[in-house]
Amino acid sequence: MERLRAAFATLAGWCFDHRGFVSAFCFLLFLGSLALASRVGQDASYETYFDEDDTTYRAYEAYRDDFGSDEVAYVGFELPGVEYGPWNAEAMATLVDLTAALEDEVPFVYTVTSLANAELTVGTEDGIEITRIRDRMPLSQRELLELRETYLRKPLLVGGIINRQADYGAILLKMDRSSPDPPEELVWDPEKGEALENLYPQVTDAKISEILARPEYSRFVFHVSGDVPLNAYFNRILFVEPFFLMAISLVVISMILAFSFRSFVGVVTPILVLLLTVSVTVAMMALAGFEIGISFSSTPTLLLAIGVAHSVHILSEFRTRFALLRDRREALVQSIRLVGVPCLLTSLTTAVGFASMSFVPIRSISEGALYQAFGVLAAFVLSFTLLMALLSFGPREPGRLSLPATRDGEPAGRGRRLRRGLEWVARVNVGHWRALIAAFSILLLVGILGAARVEVDSNWLEDFWPSAPIRQATLRVDEEMGGVTNVVYLFDGGSGDAIKEPAVLREIDRLEALASREAGLVRKTYSIVDIVKDLNQALHGDDPAFHRIPETREAVAQSLLLYESSGGEEAAEYVSSDYRYANLELRIRLAPTAEIARLIRKLDADLAAHPLASTTVTLTGIGALWLKLMEYIMTSQIRGFSIAFVSITLMMMAIFRSWKVGLISMIPNLVPVVLALGAMGWSGIPLDYNKVMIAAVALGISVDDTIHLMTRQAHEFGVHRDYARALREALADVGRALLITSIALVLGFLVLVFSELRSQALYGVLLSGALVVALVADFFLMPALVLWIRPFGPEGSGMGAGGVGVSSELKTAA
Repeated sequence: MERLRAAFATLAGWCFDHRGFVSAFCFLLFLGSLALASRVGQDASYETYFDEDDTTYRAYEAYRDDFGSDEVAYVGFELPGVEYGPWNAEAMATLVDLTAALEDEVPFVYTVTSLANAELTVGTEDGIEITRIRDRMPLSQRELLELRETYLRKPLLVGGIINRQADYGAILLKMDRSSPDPPEELVWDPEKGEALENLYPQVTDAKISEILARPEYSRFVFHVSGDVPLNAYFNRILFVEPFFLMAISLVVISMILAFSFRSFVGVVTPILVLLLTVSVTVAMMALAGFEIGISFSSTPTLLLAIGVAHSVHILSEFRTRFALLRDRREALVQSIRLVGVPCLLTSLTTAVGFASMSFVPIRSISEGALYQAFGVLAAFVLSFTLLMALLSFGPREPGRLSLPATRDGEPAGRGRRLRRGLEWVARVNVGHWRALIAAFSILLLVGILGAARVEVDSNWLEDFWPSAPIRQATLRVDEEMGGVTNVVYLFDGGSGDAIKEPAVLREIDRLEALASREAGLVRKTYSIVDIVKDLNQALHGDDPAFHRIPETREAVAQSLLLYESSGGEEAAEYVSSDYRYANLELRIRLAPTAEIARLIRKLDADLAAHPLASTTVTLTGIGALWLKLMEYIMTSQIRGFSIAFVSITLMMMAIFRSWKVGLISMIPNLVPVVLALGAMGWSGIPLDYNKVMIAAVALGISVDDTIHLMTRQAHEFGVHRDYARALREALADVGRALLITSIALVLGFLVLVFSELRSQALYGVLLSGALVVALVADFFLMPALVLWIRPFGPEGSGMGAGGVGVSSELKTAA
């Protein structure tokens, strides 16, 4: 420790003596970081949660290779006050024009399906005929109403593009791109390059919105949902919001610094360090190939709140020592000698808290943990280099004493009240340590009981505030039509044309019928079986009794041949070109992932009890990815927190060279973690992908105050050999800085309440609450444990062998 203190003192002196070089180097570093940061990409798609080697993700990719992109835009619509709604003759003509506009103008669209161009299969004397409304226009109102009845008798169409009441319709736009495709494949206009608004899905969503806003469609009320608007919305948030929240954080931190230090230098110098920290972190992301994703949205705010702590400790010590030593260089050297080691240790423990999540299987969180840990260490390095250089500028001696006026050796005004408050904290600990330990034990028990009630679940719609347009539109579509979430079962017949076997089709039909019984959850099902049944019915005079699978392979093959020769195209969405693979899509209403998991377990149990004989089946689709993510959330929480707790505990033991002190220092830091999880359990807040880092991050951050206070308390005990006095002196020395840094952290994280994402706001509130509890535990539980266990050795008179003398004048000033 002494060697480290000497090294920090030498570093401070070097930065003072070479302030021009350090400042110039950091300026060039800032310019280089901005250049690199401009190259970082964005990806808000769900694929960012999965590693490319993940088996579930690989199965999903294989499914997309056979059936193309599964990303869609779903445009629900209604016509308030219009007689017959979508079936109004004038409205239908407008819908035909709208469908054509979407087909012709929307970038990266693959197919557009609506009432205007949906396939209607009818039987004829020669076989079947596939018709579309737009091919028969113009139609009279009577003809349209007759067609309405025909369409409502087609199960394949109801719940997909028209609801059962025939007053709400939908337009389904399927894409030929996916968000995780290489950037060069997502560019629309080559001349505009890879600007965000020229990339899929941004350019696609913008064109859809522009078309729907045209005056000729003003009688329609649209509700746009699906992957395209959702991913575009996330991309806009990720591109704009982190820096908007960072700006608010800078204002909040500037106000705290101004109130605490009442100095221009005390505000500007930390802000410059923080800005360079964020830019260097984003540059590191570009160099590492990381993209801006969901994990990044809170990163600038986190780094600002965490990084300012070093500046507060340095400025607090420097202000005091500069006023007393009256020599800028010596004050800086002595300040860094004292605070350097604790700041290094707090940076390491915080970085470990973040880095512990790099071992989890959720890719975006794993990557986020790495660049956030890097940012924490970057903040430390820049605080002890750039901040040193900036503080070196100014008069060699203070023009006047920088401390408030004193009376009887005691700080006046706000400083006196703060010191008396800290003395009261010490008195409460000394006089009531048993009661404090008992009270915190009860709180821990309540927290543990609540944490046991936490459920692992996720529902992406809960990411948004209730007033968010994307949420309102999705709820409306989900209410009227088939669900907006899907689960896909992929059937493998083992060879080409196997899907044409009636036995194979019956196995698909069996699972489809079983899923359809879960009407409360499964809103709509789609498969090749639906088309085959519809064809069979059309070939038998549209008799509903023949809405079933033909008995022979020849009959199936013949009906599909007639379908294809008549211009049918929709079957390609449900069967591979060689008829070896077929998919069964279950459209599911918006529901917690736990409900989908229960449905899958029920279907899997039926498949286990009655095994398939002709096919093998695999679960895939977006729903399967969400289910896998739910498994990852629990393992990630346990693994990340375990790694963080064990690593930080070992570090604390090494720091104090005592297993006893190390364990005592960790107990107060379990309190905020347990109470945060307990609050989630008692409030019914699920543990999802947005909150999976709370435990590890809260532990890594809250231990910082513990290190500063425990380090100073051990130092003071070495001087005085008295536990009560050591506590009083330690609180007098570092209590003010701990309060300022905790306020900065809490308010910094509360900035997240301004996020457009409800999930981010909730994360900020939970983390801020945990840090408030952490400060209370550091002030009232850790000292009580030290007074009870007495880990530094027996009390005695005089200075201990390990003590370091500190002048009484300097202590009074501090």
